[in-house]
Amino acid sequence: MMSVQKILRELVAVPSISSASNGPMIERILQFFEPLGWHHRILRYQDAAGVKKLNLIVSPQPLSEGTIVAELAIICHTDTVPYSAEWPEATTLIERDGMLHGCGSCDVKGFLSCMIAAALHLNAARLSKQLCMVFTSDEEIGCHGARFLVGQKALKPRYAIVGEPTSLVPSRAGKGYCLAAVSVQGKAAHSAYPNVGHSAIFAAAKLITEIERLGKELATHRNDAFDPPHTTLNIGKIEGGSAKNIVPAECSFLVEWRPIPNQPLQFVADKLEQLATRFSTDHIEIDVDIQRMDPGFETPNESPVIQSLLGDSRTSVQTIAFGTEAPWLTRMGAEAVVIGPGSMLTAHSSRECVPIKELDDCVHMLLTAIERLCT
Repeated sequence: MMSVQKILRELVAVPSISSASNGPMIERILQFFEPLGWHHRILRYQDAAGVKKLNLIVSPQPLSEGTIVAELAIICHTDTVPYSAEWPEATTLIERDGMLHGCGSCDVKGFLSCMIAAALHLNAARLSKQLCMVFTSDEEIGCHGARFLVGQKALKPRYAIVGEPTSLVPSRAGKGYCLAAVSVQGKAAHSAYPNVGHSAIFAAAKLITEIERLGKELATHRNDAFDPPHTTLNIGKIEGGSAKNIVPAECSFLVEWRPIPNQPLQFVADKLEQLATRFSTDHIEIDVDIQRMDPGFETPNESPVIQSLLGDSRTSVQTIAFGTEAPWLTRMGAEAVVIGPGSMLTAHSSRECVPIKELDDCVHMLLTAIERLCT
């Protein structure tokens, strides 16, 4: 029987950045399940660039027509972020000091490998309730695969385990992720005669100052389960102007915020719209384009899916600030938890690695959760 390390070695060898089709990765995953006699369903779509993307659902039990109702779904995305040309061994798994290094080793092919290893070790004949393993596309660029499954009403799980690097600490809640593009239009003029024009950059600067104040206001809306315990707000990119001696006619910037689960998703968006209206004039036009509004999620500590992962050691439970597919599983009706080997602190970089011991422990945790929830 193939070890989880060998499975990971094979998966890391398959490049799977989000801009390319994940077809080769799905094909390789299917090759692990076909000898087991598991049933499968593939849901296909094309992304905005016309690239074919696939979502795969597998189960040891027959899959019903229409919406698949499952007791437990274990979910993992198949894409990775791009890797630098200065990392030539990105798709070669390298062992060093008890860690396995490679692109996706942590985020999130380590968990992918644990899912497959658990399936290889599972006595499926003992299952009395439906188990599904789900492999999605394009999580790294907006959870498009999970969104597609929601739109297709493909799955309705009671419980969901979502794979992401958490150092194997169950994560019962996560912040959402929202993004807005703000554009400011003014009037160009020669900088020697600024009174003839209207600077979009000066107007944007005033607006950004107010957005910074909004960030401080958000700190008063607390959810002490998180660190930081409030919705965070960031302006990470700004562009404007065309030359040093021209009063700029345009300026644009991106506003990102990560809302706590108990705050209305529209709260910050409404505040931004109000500020845009307040700072617009006869000569300055401000537009707020909401591009993403992904909710957070929150599952009670006492949920069976969380308890199934705690084991005898009574491991602590945490919350996370980064985005995952868990909110989309809650939209499917599931109580969700996020867990996986490795730390997000090494992900998305040439330092990416996963501890070998955590891989083995994760396989055991998944098998235990399946035993407790599906037999």
